[in-house]
Amino acid sequence: MKKTFCTIAFLFLFIITNVVYSQVVINEISNSNGSLLLDEKQETHDWIEIFNSGSQSVNLLNYSLSDNPKKPKKWLFPNIVLEPYSFRIVYASGEDTLVNNYLHSNFKLSKTGEEIILSDANENIIDYYSLGELQNNHGVGRKPDGGEKWCLFDIPSPGKTNNNSPCYDGYEPDPVISLNSGFYSASQIVELYTPSSTGIIRYELDGGFPSGSASIYSSALVINSTKIVSAKCYSSSNRLPSNTIKRSYFINETNCDLPIFSITLDPSDLWDYNTGIYAMGPGASTTYPYKGANFWKDWEKLCHVEYFDKQKVKQFEMNAGVSIHGGYSRGEGQKSLRIKCKSEYGTTVLNYPLIPEKSVIGVFKSFNLRNGGQDYSYTRFRDAFMQRIMKDCHVDIMGYEPALVFLNGEYWGEYEIREQQDAKYIENNFGVPEDHLDLLTHKGYLRALSGTLDGFNSMHNFINTSDPQSSTFYPKVEQMLDLENFADYFIAQTYYSNNDWIDHTTVSNNIKLWRQTNPDGKWRYVFWDIDQASGLYGYAPTINNLPAVISPNDPNQHSDILGKLLKNSQFNIYFINRYADLMNTVFQYKNIKETAYAMRDSIRTSMPRHKVKWPGNYEKWLKDVDQMVNWHFKRLDLQRGFVQSQFNLPSQVMVSLETFPPNAGRIRISTIIPDSLPWKGVYYNGVPVTLTAIPNPGFTFENWGINGNIANPDINESITLNISTDDTFIAHFTGSAVEPKLTWSEVNYNSNPNTDAGDWIELHNFGTVSVNLSGWYIKDKNSSRKFEIPFGTMIPSNGYIVFSCDTKKFVANFPYVKNFIGQLPFDFKSSGDLITLSKYDHSICLSVSYSYDFPWPREANGLGRTLELKEPSSDLNLASNWFAGCIGGSPGIAYNSACITAVDEVAQSTPLKIAPNPATGSITVEFLSNDSQDLHFEMYDLFGVKIKQVLFSNNKRIIVDRDGLAAGIYIIKVGNSKGFTTKKIIYQ
Repeated sequence: MKKTFCTIAFLFLFIITNVVYSQVVINEISNSNGSLLLDEKQETHDWIEIFNSGSQSVNLLNYSLSDNPKKPKKWLFPNIVLEPYSFRIVYASGEDTLVNNYLHSNFKLSKTGEEIILSDANENIIDYYSLGELQNNHGVGRKPDGGEKWCLFDIPSPGKTNNNSPCYDGYEPDPVISLNSGFYSASQIVELYTPSSTGIIRYELDGGFPSGSASIYSSALVINSTKIVSAKCYSSSNRLPSNTIKRSYFINETNCDLPIFSITLDPSDLWDYNTGIYAMGPGASTTYPYKGANFWKDWEKLCHVEYFDKQKVKQFEMNAGVSIHGGYSRGEGQKSLRIKCKSEYGTTVLNYPLIPEKSVIGVFKSFNLRNGGQDYSYTRFRDAFMQRIMKDCHVDIMGYEPALVFLNGEYWGEYEIREQQDAKYIENNFGVPEDHLDLLTHKGYLRALSGTLDGFNSMHNFINTSDPQSSTFYPKVEQMLDLENFADYFIAQTYYSNNDWIDHTTVSNNIKLWRQTNPDGKWRYVFWDIDQASGLYGYAPTINNLPAVISPNDPNQHSDILGKLLKNSQFNIYFINRYADLMNTVFQYKNIKETAYAMRDSIRTSMPRHKVKWPGNYEKWLKDVDQMVNWHFKRLDLQRGFVQSQFNLPSQVMVSLETFPPNAGRIRISTIIPDSLPWKGVYYNGVPVTLTAIPNPGFTFENWGINGNIANPDINESITLNISTDDTFIAHFTGSAVEPKLTWSEVNYNSNPNTDAGDWIELHNFGTVSVNLSGWYIKDKNSSRKFEIPFGTMIPSNGYIVFSCDTKKFVANFPYVKNFIGQLPFDFKSSGDLITLSKYDHSICLSVSYSYDFPWPREANGLGRTLELKEPSSDLNLASNWFAGCIGGSPGIAYNSACITAVDEVAQSTPLKIAPNPATGSITVEFLSNDSQDLHFEMYDLFGVKIKQVLFSNNKRIIVDRDGLAAGIYIIKVGNSKGFTTKKIIYQ
């Protein structure tokens, strides 16, 4: 750190003493452009203003701007003429574009400040400025234009003269508050300080931001009840006021067992009749939900947020925007809030995992504090409960975490922390950035939130106009639509009897779906706002909404697709059996009751106080939860009948599954593998069902027994049949139990850019029997997402399987490796991670916790090698049991000590040139050097076997034929006695 600081200090001493005079100067800068200046896309970015202070025009071609003293030519100006006494704005967006005369640099400005360097076309540094932190929409600049004096501006003038802007000398330092925010059991004394002789502290105790007329601090404050202390330093000299500093003091607060948000803003921004976001205002209707009121407007106000975890430890604070959120629940006394990070508030993103069940998501641009929505006066977690029931299925769900809110120091009750289902939700959950996304919503009509409708309209048109019985129909739809997701989404919505969805009164409502805009992108549906289900508002479990969804009064594209798919026999069978599967598992009363009561108990101690604050009572709340659970108790058998009726099926049948001997294996029925056997479930006569026997290690499938009779011995372990009566299926196995011998044998967690195959991990079976991995899954340390290993995956004795995080990169680098599976929904962290393999019964089979640094092999961290296990039976979590393996790795095969481990590291910039790469035929090899000594060309396979050798001269090109080499990665070494350079070549 000292070395880095000294280097930068020296560089700027050099810059200061070597600035060449120029009429082109940096004239004004802002790294806090919240709303003042918009670019061609109506977006805000930091900006730098260049000014020509001379009487001659200047062509800026190859002039440069930089924020790095080591790289003064970081961004080059294009061919642009700057006229005398004129200004030019450069947006520091990082986009490196010139669109409609808007210039964008390839770097951004740090909010905390950094150095800005301007150089001319001859690489002379002609101007620089060391920028500090600025308040929102403030800037710094020269006054007069081009002059030597720099000023702080509270009213910047980008693209215009600075001469009319008031000039300030800086900011007053922030005040110091003697006591930290927190929870206290008695009154507290709080003192305020300013480190400046010109500072005047003004403060508020109502949560607001102190204005110039707020109380002046003169003596210690006695805090004897929950209060917010807000302090700001104003100046008696030519300085602008400081930032506002806020502290939340909770005095004798009880029943605070949940995470707590302290949200503070100017009281007028809440309650002012004309401008307050919580007020009725002049346009409010007199009847619920009071449409036209202020709280129905999309107004956003500046607020300050402090967050305390369950242990009452403050985890973060930030300035943000707050607005009222929701539909009809806006009319309730306690309203849903949306918290939004924006540059104009000083916080662009929140870096904190707000929702533990989705702990992998640690970056939020916004989030919602939800009042329960339409379930406001009832359970308050109905939507989250129904989503949690489906968490291990194929639908996209929102996370949930209960919390308490204090608004300007006043207890405001229990809320739900929920994700905002926007483009950032898709990026956080699935890694798809907004510029590669189509995100659609349907509230009365279909529209795009991100991207376009084109892809969906094309799919809908194909499905709507095609013959569903055509042999090409199902495969084509499968390429465009995630059918597992589609089926689970419609099954859950119809099972829950959502009354605020498809065929809602006169229009369809509350539908969201998305796809990644690449050739492999498939449409997926998202659970969104499903409160009005599971019996809310007295809707009985006897309501069958399947007909209304398949053939609605309000025709819509989604029902069109479902109706057409159900006319395809393959999807029809899948949909009915999948419906039965979910009714036999996640919709079972035991799961419903356990999930609902666990969620009830998580907020139980908070609800008495909440029900005192807001209308209702605690006992009614308990009964509301019971009523929801009882609705599901009645719903199961009724819905089974509705499915039978909808599809004209003759009967329901009870299917019993067993193994003999017990624990010799498992049985998959339709799409599920029961956690334990014996097991019973209900299916439908008239719909063929597939059963598959899965032997445990050491056992071999022998035959099926059906109702006590041995089936035809020729029947395979997988059978498909129509079950017309109640039947018991017994899978017979022979053998004896063997503990599987599996290990993680190789890990690639941070590739070298020249051998980037994406992250991958290799599983090795060093035992004597094959292991069926059906239903097993892989997770990383912080991921709420897991990768379920596909059904039927076998790893043979002494075999290997590679699990890839990026199958495209993996195939590009290892086209000859066939024993790989992917792709995992997460990457492995280069800073270290925990990777686990869990069995079907959720017990952990393997786990490795690696590190990027000593004593773990450092060569695996971006230097081209992988972590390779020395002995398969060794402890995976001891660094001494791992070593740096082959360059590029040896996925899918045993490590061979002859592989390339002794050659130089893969170079990122070398005199060795190879083209084309990847190649399909011969390649051209060139080595540029001042050395006169002849060179040796050598080619190796990944096991270190030398394949070719050629002698040639420096600065000469040679053509190397492929000579029938198989597709794959090869290592080329070129050099002489003075050293070798190594590069990878891929033959396709």
